[in-house]
Amino acid sequence: MAKQPEKKTGLKNALEKLNNAIEDLTSLHVQTYTGTLDITIDDTKGFSSIKDEIKAAANKKDGQLILVAETLAKFDGDSYNFVKKDLDEVPAVTLEVHKNAVKAGIETRIGLLELFKGVFN
Repeated sequence: MAKQPEKKTGLKNALEKLNNAIEDLTSLHVQTYTGTLDITIDDTKGFSSIKDEIKAAANKKDGQLILVAETLAKFDGDSYNFVKKDLDEVPAVTLEVHKNAVKAGIETRIGLLELFKGVFN
């Protein structure tokens, strides 16, 4: 007999959403690309539309987008960083944009954690 998919209870669903929100809040993932991107944004999807278009373009073999730098930082201190091998070919402003995006992401998370800290105190 085929196993029926488990139905989520209201509490289980809420806990899963809370876990996803906490994971998103406590990690930072910044990717910086160079290249050409010609896309049409789906206003109904907002940010996810842009993210989907960039991901699709980055996965193409024709080299429209080139990943230059990537940073993933977790709340517990684990992290990884990637930088393109031939950095002399990358405009300096590109790495400055990446650095500023990481800094802004960290500052935003610190601010949100301070906000939540105030709620629980």
